[in-house]
Amino acid sequence: MKHTTHTQNKAPAKNVLRKKITRRSLFFIGFLAIAVSGAWSVYHDKTTPPRFSAEQFEGNGLQYAVEAIAAATVEGGAPGAVILIRKNGEDFIAASGLANKQTQQAMPTDEPLRIGSVSKVYTATVILALANQGLLKLDDRISDYLPRDVTDDLHNADAATIRQLLNHTGGIPDYYDIRSYLTQDWTQPITLERTLPVAKRRESSHAAGEKFEYSNMGYILLGEIAERVTGQNLGELITQQISSPLSLSNTYYNVKHADKSIIHGYGTLLRPWADTYDLWEHSGPDAGMLATASEAARFLEALTFDNGKLKSIGRQMLQTMVEGDGSHEKQGVGLTTITSKDGNTLIGHTGDVFGYQTVAFAWPEADAVFVAQVNCDCSTLTSSILRNAYQAIKANLVPASH
Repeated sequence: MKHTTHTQNKAPAKNVLRKKITRRSLFFIGFLAIAVSGAWSVYHDKTTPPRFSAEQFEGNGLQYAVEAIAAATVEGGAPGAVILIRKNGEDFIAASGLANKQTQQAMPTDEPLRIGSVSKVYTATVILALANQGLLKLDDRISDYLPRDVTDDLHNADAATIRQLLNHTGGIPDYYDIRSYLTQDWTQPITLERTLPVAKRRESSHAAGEKFEYSNMGYILLGEIAERVTGQNLGELITQQISSPLSLSNTYYNVKHADKSIIHGYGTLLRPWADTYDLWEHSGPDAGMLATASEAARFLEALTFDNGKLKSIGRQMLQTMVEGDGSHEKQGVGLTTITSKDGNTLIGHTGDVFGYQTVAFAWPEADAVFVAQVNCDCSTLTSSILRNAYQAIKANLVPASH
């Protein structure tokens, strides 16, 4: 009798426990779904990228095109936008929207932009210039130039070469992760001292030279190498190798705010649409350049055009390419190439720092360069700018009646 009673009481206990577990699981799943839904509603890119066809630009000229793209980009959700197309040595530029949402200041066309990772092209140019002067060799290991306190415990630092850092195949772990994002003081500049501990606690997904994997830390190390072999800071080297030869007077390195800078950026991870004007992510050899749209275009022109003053370095950058992030993208030494669906090759780079996104590409066969920026974390908008600027240039390659 005891046995029977025990069995009868045990089954309901299991059912009750199962029900409790099920209810808790359902509650947790429901809570998680609400949390994810809430986060998505706050943090997802709410912009609406404009889409133009080449036919919409035909017969209207490039000034009409840049004005239309800038206005449509702001209508699509960006606070402000600057669009420049340089064609046959002439600049067509337009700005739309606001540089500062609080003061309602209009977006200017002639202010230095925070160009983010487009800065890597400047750093790569300096490294290649130093290699041409015999101060370093691209296929030397970085450990030949950096002290042990830098390379010890840094994955792949004993094997990666300078060339591999330049084309992102060195396997050097990046210095960005959630922990560093939450704990770093982003009002201070990015330096080797700040980034190295973060990179050292992370592991690489592959051996040096094995495959492409984007690494900002690799460019921090390249800047350190340039400074060690010359005894000069990177800003001085950029002036000597780039700004002075090209007469660029509104191009800066590691300056938090250029003179009279008014363009405010909006949005960082976990802080959608927060004002990022006082943050200093735009620093260091990987992202520390500011330049007007016109001067950034002239720099790309000098590297990629047959008559460019830096054409020999530009050709070196494109001699050996590796597969990049997408099927139409290849990575060179500093420069990236994108092949359009109709077979044309664009050469340049994109940039993204807190609250600012930049796209800068040359189309040498069309004698054209375009540079654009939105002052928000709006990647879909910058992707649309790239496509729309390409369509505008294509429409102006032939007479409108064609």
